[in-house]
Amino acid sequence: MLPTLPSQNQRGGRICFLDIRKPETQQWESGLQAMQDTLHLEKYVNQSLLDLHQLATDSSDTDLCQFLRAGYLNQQVKFIRELRNHLSDLSNMGFPEDALAEYFLDKLTLGDGDKKD
Repeated sequence: MLPTLPSQNQRGGRICFLDIRKPETQQWESGLQAMQDTLHLEKYVNQSLLDLHQLATDSSDTDLCQFLRAGYLNQQVKFIRELRNHLSDLSNMGFPEDALAEYFLDKLTLGDGDKKD
């Protein structure tokens, strides 16, 4: 169960579940394209969290503001920064022209980067 649901029920709020649509793209031509789509999605999620935080601020709900900052917003910003760094690394290594760049990125980001062969 999501950590916000019990809190929302205790405060007399309503819970409304919406359908989550599947991504338009499910087949990517490269790791770069997949990472760009991921970055776009993460930015969208981050903006939604910021909107919720603003609503909580406007409603003087300090508990929800703190919960969002500590539990979600900081991690979102960190992950977005990490994705941007990976995309920058790919660009600096000459991707998409260089397949070796994508190989190294896969090794470093998807695990096995610290394993000895």
